Amino acid sequence: MRTIPTLLPAVLSLFLAAGCEDSEKKSGVSWNGSGAPAAPAAQTADGASSGNAGAATAAEGDQVAFSALSWSFGGVNGHSAAPSEVAISGLRMGRDSLSFSYSKNLSAWGLSNGDAGALACLFVQRSDGSWVGGKFDWISSSRTSRSLENVFHGYGGWSLAGVPNPCPAAFVIVDGNAKRRSNVIAGTWSR
Repeated sequence: MRTIPTLLPAVLSLFLAAGCEDSEKKSGVSWNGSGAPAAPAAQTADGASSGNAGAATAAEGDQVAFSALSWSFGGVNGHSAAPSEVAISGLRMGRDSLSFSYSKNLSAWGLSNGDAGALACLFVQRSDGSWVGGKFDWISSSRTSRSLENVFHGYGGWSLAGVPNPCPAAFVIVDGNAKRRSNVIAGTWSR
């Protein structure tokens, strides 16, 4: 009967050899750092691929397709906002508020830490699969949480009609002119 010390080299060599027969990186293979297939290049409203590295940063991190978001509420139409350097992550949805983290804050747009010159935009998925939403508040780099009071009180026409509870939710930040945007992050909202 073999003891653990004599089996250990044989077991280690099996683990080390696993996957070595083909070291070429392939999308969708977990051992090369990606557990999911690579996302296709983001497309602009006119269908062109957004290939330049600086502008594509946000689109590459979109957890919900930006083109699927219908700007129905809030009085702002940001459908043509271009991806930019501002990056957000970690959407957490509470009943009455949301919070997130900045990977790269609004200073990329020239806004100081407390300058609430950007738009907080929420989107919810209706029972039919469509995404509706829009601006619900102003935001700055110093604010990584927002109350959802405006959504509940119908700000800018906001309505949750046809939205199941819980529902998929998406959050994006758009500059004050609706020309630039962060990436889109997603979560689940139970109200």
